[in-house]
This record gives sequence, structure tokens and C-alpha cells, in this order.
Amino acid sequence: MLSRSILRALLFVGALSLTTSVTLAGGNERPEAEQQEEVFSQSIQKLTGRAAKNPVYSHIYGAEFMTEKERCEYLLKLDGMKTKSERDAFRAQHRKAIDERRKKIGG
Repeated sequence: MLSRSILRALLFVGALSLTTSVTLAGGNERPEAEQQEEVFSQSIQKLTGRAAKNPVYSHIYGAEFMTEKERCEYLLKLDGMKTKSERDAFRAQHRKAIDERRKKIGG
């Protein structure tokens, strides 16, 4: 009797794990987090064409015209955006603001 109970439990667990793996595999859809993620396989120097004083921020357009607080806020806002189109619009707006700042400063 005990061995039948164990066998039934093992069969149940096996069937459950198979069902779960099929459910998780789903169709061809990628998880939302994977769809949102942007992957940069190149180094920062290759992406920017230069080695910045502060390599953590060297991928931010106009980082040299921003304060530490502004750079942190920029990254936090960018990280909080859910879609690529949101991030692209935010970057375009940021680029305009930095270009205006650069003109005022004379850089």
C-alpha cells in the first residue's frame, strides 16, 4: 500500500511538472521583461567612440553637461519606462534639452 501511494505521488508530481513546463514554454511569445530589455554587446568605448572620464555615464548623451543628480534621475526615469518607444521618445527629448544647454554654454 505504501509503495502504491509513493508511486501515485511520483506520477502526480511528474505530471504536474510536465504540465508546468509546457505552460511556461507557451508559444513563441517572449516574456515582457525580455521584450523591453535593450542589450548592448559592445563596450562603452565602442558605443560612444571615446573613453569618458566617468565610464558609468559615458553612454548618456551630453553627460558632461549634466550634474551627478541629473544623470542619476535620467537613468532612473529611463529604467522605469516600459516600452522601447517610450525610451526612444525620452532620449529624443533629452537630446534636444542637452543641445539647448550646450548652445547656452557655448560648447
